[in-house]
Amino acid sequence: MLKFLQTLDVVVFAVPLVDFEDAITSMPLEALKGKLVVEMCNLNAHPKAVLLRTLGSYPEIDLVSMHLMLGPVQAEENPYVTPSWDGRPLIYEKVRIANIPRCEHFLKIFEEARCQMVEMSAEQHDATIADAEFVTHLMGRLLVDKQLLPPTPVVSKEYAALCDVADMMGTDSFDLFFGMFKYNDRAKDHLQKMRDNLSNLERQLAAKEAYLKASNEMKNSDRQRLLTETKLLLQEVVSKGGFLGAAKEPAAEVIKSVLGSSKGTNSKK
Repeated sequence: MLKFLQTLDVVVFAVPLVDFEDAITSMPLEALKGKLVVEMCNLNAHPKAVLLRTLGSYPEIDLVSMHLMLGPVQAEENPYVTPSWDGRPLIYEKVRIANIPRCEHFLKIFEEARCQMVEMSAEQHDATIADAEFVTHLMGRLLVDKQLLPPTPVVSKEYAALCDVADMMGTDSFDLFFGMFKYNDRAKDHLQKMRDNLSNLERQLAAKEAYLKASNEMKNSDRQRLLTETKLLLQEVVSKGGFLGAAKEPAAEVIKSVLGSSKGTNSKK
C-alpha cells in the first residue's frame, strides 16, 4: 500500500457513505502527505467532516469534496463502456487547497469531459441534493418488484419513466441507500410522510368505493320502489275495469284519476 501511494499525486475515495470513515482511518495517513485527497460520495457533509477531523493535523494534504452525478448504468447500456459525462452535474468544494495548480488540473479532467461544473459547499450540496436523492432511491426500491411494474407491449411515458427509475435504483447497493438514510436528518420524516400519504390515499379510495356502493344501492332501492308503485297502480286500474272498455269511465280517465289520487296520498305523507 505504501509503495502504491508513493506513486500517486491524487487519491480518490469512491466508497459508500457508511464505509467512508473506515476507509480513511485504515489508510497510512503519513503516506498521504503532499497529496490531493478527493472524496466522491453521494452526500458530502459527513465525508468532509471526517476528512477534516482525521486529516486536520496534516495541513499539507489538500482536500476536495465532490459528487459526480452519473447515475448507475442502465440495462440497455453496455456495462463495459464508460458512460458519457457530457452534461452530467459535478458538484464540488475545494475544502482545503495549498497546491492550486494541481487541483485545477484535476478539475479540468471533468471540464474537458463536458461535465456541468457546480461549485458549492458540502453542506449546501446536501441541503439541495440529499432529499431528492433519498426520495428517488426510495421510490426506485419500492418499485423494483417486477410484479408492480410488469412489462407491457404498449407503455406511456410516465410508466416508462417509473420503470427506468426502478431499473436504475435496483442496481445500486443497499449500503449506498442506507448511507442516504443515515446521514440525512430528514430521511425519517420523508419515510413517515410516505406512510401518511399512502394511508390517506387508501382512505380516499375506501371512501369513494363506499360512496359508489351506497349510491348504487339507493338507485336499486328507488327502482324497486317505482316498480312496486307501478304494479299497484296497474292493479288498481284493472280493478276499476281495465283498459278494454269494461269500465264506465274511459281507461285514460281511470289512469288519470288513479295517478291523481296517488299524488295526493304521497303529498299527505
